[in-house]
Amino acid sequence: MGEGLLSGLESFGLGGLEGMSLFEEEKKAEEKKEAHVVTEMDFLLEKSEKCPLCDAAFKTLAVKGGKAKLLGTDMDFRPKYEGVDVVKYDVIMCPVCGYTALSRYFPHLLQSQGKKIREKISPTFKGQAKLPEKYNYDEAIDRYKMALVNAIVKEAKPSEKAYICLKSSWLLRSKAEELGEGHADYAKTKAMEAEYTKNAYEGFVTAVSKENFPMCGMDEMTVNLLIGVLAFKTDHFDVASKMIATILQANSANPRLKDKARDLKEEVLNKLKAKG
Repeated sequence: MGEGLLSGLESFGLGGLEGMSLFEEEKKAEEKKEAHVVTEMDFLLEKSEKCPLCDAAFKTLAVKGGKAKLLGTDMDFRPKYEGVDVVKYDVIMCPVCGYTALSRYFPHLLQSQGKKIREKISPTFKGQAKLPEKYNYDEAIDRYKMALVNAIVKEAKPSEKAYICLKSSWLLRSKAEELGEGHADYAKTKAMEAEYTKNAYEGFVTAVSKENFPMCGMDEMTVNLLIGVLAFKTDHFDVASKMIATILQANSANPRLKDKARDLKEEVLNKLKAKG
């Protein structure tokens, strides 16, 4: 009988360890790694926030930076990530006073805006007792509704309200995809998506006539493309065509935006042909 790799350890008083497997621990670690199924919670963390209105310290769910892999975007910029819908986690809501906003706007609250929220939202607001492990689509949509009512009450810029409506439409589209066309709530969900898309379109059209760029983190040509897409989705084909022409003729528009404008032009032409 041949000797093992560790034979002879008995002379050191370690005879009981002579039969140990060389790579057993690595095999066990690999088996454990393979057994783990990635879930949405793997992408999330509890982030500490401080409310600029009432100074309350609280936790909110957020997506870990660089953790989620971007798979692509829709025409209206809805991002699609592998394993998690990051849009669900872009609203921050104070559980004490009810102040709620998209993460990019949450820290920036004017004193006059805070006064309006204290008067109209805080007195009757009921906050969550405990953070869930994750948000389902209905919970996320409700949080966006809180962001929208806060934006209305504090008299936010049209672009902020339009951006909330845009991202709400993304959530509703994702919810509809999760439900499937055969679900009883599918048609209702798609109708709500269309309503938010309509308000996003109207809001951005108003915003470009009143506000300066950048807007919601976007430059002028990007906003023009977004308006063109929203105009197309709401059957304002004249506006869509105008935005497309503006982008294609602009020296400031980068090649990627011009390619997207050409794609949108094809969509508009196809839709018009289908309508006769």
